[in-house]
Amino acid sequence: MNTKDLFLEQISLCHNTNGWFVSLKHALSGLSSEQASWKNGESSNSIHEIVNHLSFWNQRYLNRFKGVPIEKMEGNNDTTFHPNHLEWAKALNNLEDIMQEWVNVLQECEIDKMESPLDKETTASWASVLANLTLHTAYHIGQIVHIRKQQGSWDPTQGVH
Repeated sequence: MNTKDLFLEQISLCHNTNGWFVSLKHALSGLSSEQASWKNGESSNSIHEIVNHLSFWNQRYLNRFKGVPIEKMEGNNDTTFHPNHLEWAKALNNLEDIMQEWVNVLQECEIDKMESPLDKETTASWASVLANLTLHTAYHIGQIVHIRKQQGSWDPTQGVH
């Protein structure tokens, strides 16, 4: 398995294929707007906010991967949980579109793209960036499943008991 295939598999596992952990598709399946907005305390994020955060970072790096200029980031990481305040159905569709586009661009890219630098200002390779991006997504999938278990909305047939 080459580096490109490895990250294509990782993105697919995060997106819609259960493996050692539940995919976003399964973690978010059947979740109502009310359940997505639920918080267990003031310091925690809701699932809806986590979806916003994942959309922000996955879109930002997708644009960079495709060579699309990105805007200077306003605020800090905390603000990425609250961008645009998309209604739940639109937030879900937005994240689905971003994750599917990641699959598509990885399928189409040249293998040597993985070893190329992220940009002119850094020496980090795309392989390193994608490793962190998929770990970041998997971390937040775990949060989503945990929140669903706390609120009693998790269906264990989705992959985690």
